[in-house]
Amino acid sequence: MIEVTFREIKTGLHLGQMQVTKEERRIQRSVALQVMVYLLLLRLYGSELEGDQSASLFALKQRFIEEAYQEQFDRAESRFKKKFERLRRAA
Repeated sequence: MIEVTFREIKTGLHLGQMQVTKEERRIQRSVALQVMVYLLLLRLYGSELEGDQSASLFALKQRFIEEAYQEQFDRAESRFKKKFERLRRAA
């Protein structure tokens, strides 16, 4: 399972593809950041997984992206409705 998780982190979060110098501390932070993103996704959506269901990084990442887009759409729609209502009142 550790190898599968590491492979998912490497491919799903692009570990090793970030522009990092050879400075050891920056490399450590780079790896730590990727692991923290993976843990954050598990924290956000892992509780909804059933006991026998595995937590695919790709599925968690896709869900996060979809929710972020939906939230942005909802905010834009709300702003548009408020602006439309103000213009309607002014007319």
